[in-house]
Amino acid sequence: LILNTLEVVEKCAEHIERRVEASGKVFGGVRIEGLPTESRRIQAARIAPLLRGLCSSHHRMVGRFTDDEGVMGFICSSDFQRLAPMGTSCPDHFLRTKIAPLVLDIEPDADISDLSESRNLLTVRFEDYRQGYAKYYERNREPDSPPVRDPNPVVVLWPGVGMFTFARDGQTARVAAEFYTNAIRVMRGAEALSSYTALPEKEAFDIEYWLLEEAKLQRSPKPKSMQGRVALVTGSAGGIGKAVARRFAEEGACVILNDADTVRLEAACVEFQRDFGKDRIVAVPMDVTDQEGIEKACRIGVLAFGGIDLLVNNAGISIAKTFEEHSVSEWDRLFDILVKGQFLVSKNVVGIMKRQGMGGDILNIVSKNALFAGPHNAGYGSAKAAQLHMTRLMAAELGAEGIRVNAVNPDAVITDSNIWAGGWAEGRAKAYGISVEELPAFYAKRTLLNQSILPVDVANACYAFVSGLMDKSTGNILNVDGGVPAAFTR
Repeated sequence: LILNTLEVVEKCAEHIERRVEASGKVFGGVRIEGLPTESRRIQAARIAPLLRGLCSSHHRMVGRFTDDEGVMGFICSSDFQRLAPMGTSCPDHFLRTKIAPLVLDIEPDADISDLSESRNLLTVRFEDYRQGYAKYYERNREPDSPPVRDPNPVVVLWPGVGMFTFARDGQTARVAAEFYTNAIRVMRGAEALSSYTALPEKEAFDIEYWLLEEAKLQRSPKPKSMQGRVALVTGSAGGIGKAVARRFAEEGACVILNDADTVRLEAACVEFQRDFGKDRIVAVPMDVTDQEGIEKACRIGVLAFGGIDLLVNNAGISIAKTFEEHSVSEWDRLFDILVKGQFLVSKNVVGIMKRQGMGGDILNIVSKNALFAGPHNAGYGSAKAAQLHMTRLMAAELGAEGIRVNAVNPDAVITDSNIWAGGWAEGRAKAYGISVEELPAFYAKRTLLNQSILPVDVANACYAFVSGLMDKSTGNILNVDGGVPAAFTR
């Protein structure tokens, strides 16, 4: 019976494809030309944070952008305006994609760079959609219907650009995209044979607000503390950055891994996707001194998850030499990576956070050396001091946007550290007149707690800032150094 069913289904599929080919036109032919791939993805990355912010008026959402051939063929077609408002016909599709998508009546190449103008434009579209959904609920509700749910769209279609889907987590956003893509295939086949017909509205409502479906939703497990949030951690292929990224992922966040070391990054990506799934992890090579590379990495992260809520500026190097031995090129390299890098990445991410309109968190991994004047440390210590003061300046300026900026000051984090392996250990050992092998014990013994500092200790401090317990704190410094009195902030 199963084999017979499969054979019948396959023959039906072949018949539909023959009818599509014979018609010569899919969905009535092309109405508008889609933007070239790179252009439409740039446009999508510009608008996605705005859409995400508006879709998150009830719950924080994660987004996903899709512009495959099937989606582009549908949204650029002559029949799109007729078919899109109909919604889907399959109950499984409908439960994942809502009664109908929101269609943006905006030209594909429209200038959406002005934040205020673009937000006002989209707010009107979203208000119309929400009011329409409320009316749909009131028309069809029964005395025992569950309360109205989030009235925001799940699927947003921009003709000529692509499809955006929004849900409370990355997996559900992906599944919504897949279900609407399949709904497009259903429409395509139906139109090839005769004409597409969606579910009657009352039937669709009864499915969406089915009491057993409501009971299923009520039994959903409590979300983790960072579910729905998107974090970008620079230098996250190893050491502190990797530990921070892992802690955030364990708490439910979507994470954009990045590093200048592509070999380490690839290994970290495999590990994280194995542990947390491909729907919550994306990896992008990035040099924090390269403006164009930063923009590209942020764009990839936004297309994968809809935006960015958390930035951890962790990428860094260290050089330990006396003031006179320090070269100008070494000085410039330290300031390029530590100070300019923090500035460039923060500038790009702040722009995304402002477009979302949901606030955000920036954490700068600085150092005990920003406050402590140690030997053979003029370049590194000066750059770290600049990072720390930039933290204060950013906090003072960005508070009005709801963006919190704080610093974590670690010291002597040896485990899995590229800095430790890059000559820093030898330099510090020379400065203190000991061997490299003696350094871990030396660092531990000079602290008040007499303990070594691990990457996970720094990750825990970062989580403390962004866990929701410190939402009214900004411009702060949290030392994670075992207790070094000379580095106390007061």
